[in-house]
Amino acid sequence: MAPGGVCKEEIGFMAAATRPPSWFTSFGTLPHLHFRRDKNFYRRYDAKWFVFSLALIAVLHFAKIPMLLPELKLWYLAAFPAVLYFHIVCSLFVHNASHGSFPRAINRIMGELCGFIVLSRFASWQIVHERHHRYSDDQVKDPHPLLPGYFEFTWRGITNVEKQLQTAYLEVYGDTEENRARERTRAMISFSTNFVLIAFFYRLLGPGGFVAFFLPAQVLGWMFVMHFNWVTHNGLAKDGNYHPVNIDSGYYWLGNRIFFGIYMHGNHHKRSNVFNPLFWDDAKFGKADPVVKPYPVPKLEEQDAVPAE
Repeated sequence: MAPGGVCKEEIGFMAAATRPPSWFTSFGTLPHLHFRRDKNFYRRYDAKWFVFSLALIAVLHFAKIPMLLPELKLWYLAAFPAVLYFHIVCSLFVHNASHGSFPRAINRIMGELCGFIVLSRFASWQIVHERHHRYSDDQVKDPHPLLPGYFEFTWRGITNVEKQLQTAYLEVYGDTEENRARERTRAMISFSTNFVLIAFFYRLLGPGGFVAFFLPAQVLGWMFVMHFNWVTHNGLAKDGNYHPVNIDSGYYWLGNRIFFGIYMHGNHHKRSNVFNPLFWDDAKFGKADPVVKPYPVPKLEEQDAVPAE
């Protein structure tokens, strides 16, 4: 593993950028590398997912496979927490696969499978997330820059993804009318693919499962992921001092134990390919970032300035 969490496979891929990629090379490396090398990569990627999802719907239809959960049932309420946990873990695994944290033989498979479940698709997540690490907390170039309010931050992050994908493309290939037209075409393919993916899950689950499990898990799962990003970039510090931090107290202590150390985000930004930054090896990775309280602590002089009653 190279310094800074960059996989040796990525370095080898970039060094071999003049050679046409084999199927193994294409599937064995991270999408942002192909995105930078091939101006048609992302259009083909989403087009393949579009066709694949249509094929899945066709199989369900022509094979007369019944919907899994066609009607609403009361027991769905008891099962929903497990479904939500599964959805959140899928998001975390897409994130880890984006950094090559799984063994290379399964890393891309895990990323693609989990990206399919959470609708983002692996390439979308990985390309945008790589940009987040490159421009962390930059108010212009970070795909989800910090804002004081969580809901304001969440809305900006959701609406900013498409803009950042287009910006990343134009930065690599040039801001020309031809490339803007390519991106408009890619955006239409991407959004169409989203609709087909949603249609597949509706056909698979049925109205009951779609309404009781799929829709609320998608919404709450994404809200959880956005809150994790917000609070671990010091979002509760209203002075605008935003940067990756480690949190490990209260609710966040439990979150670190059931969600693979996600709130130890200062460590993650220091060494992004560590699967669980809660288990930090100082000898191997250097000194861990300090753990902070998940709320702004007033300065000593401010405390002293408060008049006694």
